[in-house]
Amino acid sequence: MDHTRHALDIADRLAAELAPEAIGIALLGSLANGTDHPGSDIDLVIAADGEGVAVRHVEGRMATLTRKTPEALAAALDHPWEAGAAAGAWRFARLLHDPDGRLAALQAAARAWTWDRLGPEADRWAAGELVGLAEEVHKVAGMLEAGRARAAAANRAILALRLGHPMAAAHRLVWDSDNTLWDALAAAAGPDWARAWDDAAGVTGAGHDAGCRAALTLYRLAADHLAHHLDANGRAVVRTARHLTDS
Repeated sequence: MDHTRHALDIADRLAAELAPEAIGIALLGSLANGTDHPGSDIDLVIAADGEGVAVRHVEGRMATLTRKTPEALAAALDHPWEAGAAAGAWRFARLLHDPDGRLAALQAAARAWTWDRLGPEADRWAAGELVGLAEEVHKVAGMLEAGRARAAAANRAILALRLGHPMAAAHRLVWDSDNTLWDALAAAAGPDWARAWDDAAGVTGAGHDAGCRAALTLYRLAADHLAHHLDANGRAVVRTARHLTDS
């Protein structure tokens, strides 16, 4: 059996099993949007009381069952830290169980959604993330100077990964899976960002020191794009961290 048809069959059977306790069930992710591969997980969202994530092994495939209330699922479109991903995922979702049409309404809202719904709040949130990540800049620079390669590498990875969602919000991206986020962000943020991210993440094999410097460059590029959305204290924190990226 074709790997996609097999995974879709598993999704249908899991949905039938879980339907009695659910308000709605949807298939999201690569299997829903047609970009799956044999190792892709089966990403089911269960609209029901309570929240949690369970992972099940079914016939050689991994199924991730995310349980959220309908209210929490709808609220994601109003949160800048998850709206771009939520809107993208729900646009391609396969609705497997939706007796009251609540997931269909959510999908319609996702298809109509734009970043205009959040406006400047998206930029304020994205800029605020730079304040929290300033510590990682200090750690990368300090650990490089101290010759502590593993610590520097760990914090370099944190910067490369955690700057992704704030910059995606800043560039008003909508993505259906994190598998597509990084290429979309590289295209939107430009060649300097793409080159630095590739070096920081190890795509180019640039080497440890160069990779760490590239992660600092990512922070500098993000700060140049977003810092003016911060209050005075936030700007001071980010400015201090940004100075370390110039050394």
